[in-house]
Amino acid sequence: MKKFNSVLCVVIVLCLFMAFAAGSSSDVSVSKAPTDDNSAPASSEKEDAVTPGNLTISVGETLTVNNLKITYVKCEEVTDFDSYCEPAEGNIVYCLSFKFENNSSTDHFVSFYDFDCYADNEAAELYLYGDNTLSATVSPGRTASGNVYFEVPASATEIEVEYTTDFWSNDKAIFVVK
Repeated sequence: MKKFNSVLCVVIVLCLFMAFAAGSSSDVSVSKAPTDDNSAPASSEKEDAVTPGNLTISVGETLTVNNLKITYVKCEEVTDFDSYCEPAEGNIVYCLSFKFENNSSTDHFVSFYDFDCYADNEAAELYLYGDNTLSATVSPGRTASGNVYFEVPASATEIEVEYTTDFWSNDKAIFVVK
């Protein structure tokens, strides 16, 4: 009888896990963000259905993941360092600016730690620099903006920053730097 109870418990746990995994599926889309005041309003933006997996996002585009809109506002090289925070010799620092809009019914925490950078497919270092570094709890119906900084080799030809869009499936959005 104890063996039957153990098997029953395992089956119940597996069923619960599968139910949670099925319920956590992502609602993901990508759209172009308006670039000036004469652009069409955000409600008329064309949002393309996107299949799960890795998505490539460029500056000016908006990623929508489970009612969280992430707009990739800009990307630029940082050049104004004081003598105490210069990057290592042969490296440069990029600043990526994002805007998050929470359209869900629960708080959503966003942080610079949610991002990973790869320069020529090799992991690059997070660079803690400057004002407005991304770290916020975004309440429902609210927005937050912030920057993420990475130090990469100046010689890198391909630089990408990843953001995990679905923890269960490990799907990622890839923000193109270079």
